[in-house]
Amino acid sequence: MTAPAPAPTSTRELVLDDSWAYGAGVLHGGWLLETIASVALEATGHPHPLAVSAHYVAAPRLGAASVEVEPLREGRTVGSLRARLAQDGRPKVEVLLSAGTLPAAGTAPFLIDAAPPSLPSPQDCLLHEMPSGLPRNGILENLEIRLDPATASWTRGSFGGSAEVAGWIRSSSGRVVDPLFLLTVADALPPVTFDLGIGGWVPTVELTVLLRCQPVDGWLRVVQRARSVHGGWLDEECEVWDSAGQLVAQARQLAGYREPSA
Repeated sequence: MTAPAPAPTSTRELVLDDSWAYGAGVLHGGWLLETIASVALEATGHPHPLAVSAHYVAAPRLGAASVEVEPLREGRTVGSLRARLAQDGRPKVEVLLSAGTLPAAGTAPFLIDAAPPSLPSPQDCLLHEMPSGLPRNGILENLEIRLDPATASWTRGSFGGSAEVAGWIRSSSGRVVDPLFLLTVADALPPVTFDLGIGGWVPTVELTVLLRCQPVDGWLRVVQRARSVHGGWLDEECEVWDSAGQLVAQARQLAGYREPSA
């Protein structure tokens, strides 16, 4: 039995509104990844993203955009697709996506060498919110993020010197947790640079998210760490655990930062 032929290349027109924007109209990279992936999945018979990798070529602006989806191969267990978010004919985000079927929620893994982060209860963690007088932040309007105080010294005006941030995340609107939502969550914590005393924008250059299991609904435990912060570039590794204690997503990204002045 041969695998079905991939669908033809298609283009979807859409509008990027400011619901997930922050600062001077900067659009959240995780939400952009979810938006592009949701369009790409319409071109395959497989229901879930398995691995999604994005290169952020240029910062998209608010307004009209298009997503072009090119199915590369439609296999029996994996569909491979390329997607491009463009504005005015210029590429903004390039995505490669592998689609398939994730294990059912609550399925026990055959092997796992990891454990969920140990966090205080959400009620004992710090609600991440914008200080008064600063521009709005669409991420914090759409997500309830409660930070582990041990990794958020910067919120109290000091710096712990740890390249790690952890906390609880859930939708502010009550959205049920699904695999696509995990693409947004995998890029939702504040940058690890904050507790190192490095402020400012940390733009993502490349982001890869691996989906491991369909999530159980509820609070998500998320931890993000950097192994190297060097010369204006840093890596961030992220783990997302569902309310049943199952590892449901892993992410790794390369991002830029501005070196603090001496």
